[in-house]
Amino acid sequence: RDAREGSERVRTIVRDLRTFSRGDDEKIESVDLHRVIESAIHMSWSQIRHRARFERDLGPVPCVDANESRLTEVFVNLLLNAAQAIQEGQADRNTIRVVTRVVGEEHVAIEVHDTGKGISPDIMGRLFEPFFTTKPIGVGTGLGLALCHGIVTGLGGKIEVESEPGRGSCFKVFLPAARVDETEPPPP
Repeated sequence: RDAREGSERVRTIVRDLRTFSRGDDEKIESVDLHRVIESAIHMSWSQIRHRARFERDLGPVPCVDANESRLTEVFVNLLLNAAQAIQEGQADRNTIRVVTRVVGEEHVAIEVHDTGKGISPDIMGRLFEPFFTTKPIGVGTGLGLALCHGIVTGLGGKIEVESEPGRGSCFKVFLPAARVDETEPPPP
């Protein structure tokens, strides 16, 4: 049983890494957001598990037109930032939560909440600047959120942040739902 569980974990890791490594292929296709989020959670789990309880509130959402590996990169970055905003060793007192929901008729929202240290209002306007980081030298490059912003806006979406120092942050990604091609017959 242990061998089966271990091999299943290895299979999941290999699948996630293959998805993530297909970055050179910039093909845009209809992508299942829940699969992308689960993949990002698996890749970020080693950082999350020692810092917070993890909660999912994945409501039914339509697919989005995106590059799966690039979208996975967005959510890995957001999950790692959420984890790093929480001091290690206090997992029982902190939470990272991912929420998906439909917004209006044509958009999907994906929210990454954390109960970390929050973001000071004086740096809020600089979060998406390339090379801006609040992390110590050698820990962060300041490119993660800039890349997230570029990928999301390139897909016709937007990313917003709500934060309060000492109470945590919420990064909200809004993406247009996949366009349905009316000329194709529906699948059987």
